[in-house]
Amino acid sequence: MSENSKILTKIKNLLTLAEDGNNDEESQTALLMAQKLMLKYKISQDELSDTGVQKIIIKSLSVYKRLYWWEKVLVQIIADNFRVLFYIQSNRLPHQNSVRRKLVLMGYPEDVELAYEVFHLAAEAMKFYSTKYIEDTTDSNESPATLRKSYYRGFLDGLDEKYKKQREEMIAENEKYAMIIQTPSDVKEKFEQDVNGHLAFKLDEANVQSDSYLQGFDRGQSISLDTKHIE
Repeated sequence: MSENSKILTKIKNLLTLAEDGNNDEESQTALLMAQKLMLKYKISQDELSDTGVQKIIIKSLSVYKRLYWWEKVLVQIIADNFRVLFYIQSNRLPHQNSVRRKLVLMGYPEDVELAYEVFHLAAEAMKFYSTKYIEDTTDSNESPATLRKSYYRGFLDGLDEKYKKQREEMIAENEKYAMIIQTPSDVKEKFEQDVNGHLAFKLDEANVQSDSYLQGFDRGQSISLDTKHIE
């Protein structure tokens, strides 16, 4: 097994800890520790090997379907933190009345695989915790759909804030992280050559004072960095 395969397997095993929503600490830990392990490995890889031309791949996050607003927000957060770029691919078959779309990742194989795993892990964690919040909320005048949307916004904002803080901490720990975190220049060049257009959509204003938003934000931001799960 190659070194890349070993590290990806280790990361996937870590992410598997979060698939069981019953273990709160493990699911919170896995999301960011996977990224931290990946970045640490990137530094080791760059120091131990001569870098040559690396393969750039694409991978769809789903089949063609209706895209939800939160998927566009989440994929941007993932792309900003996992060295990949993304775009939207559209298609409409003759029997379909509307255009279907899917999100596509572009980057080095190990980066794309990790970004793919973390995107789906974050989505499942967000759905699980929002459902639990709605089930436990009995005194709200808002509909479940409104509560869920507000919780999602909070969770995504909290997750984004947590990643920003982690980047700052990691760069303070080792200056090399500042370069490693960046999307590789050849990935950016290929993206500019092959992809036209850009993602543009407007989010509704969120009530950042609502309990559902605050609970979601706290969940997204409180992801632990307990290294014992890596060990």
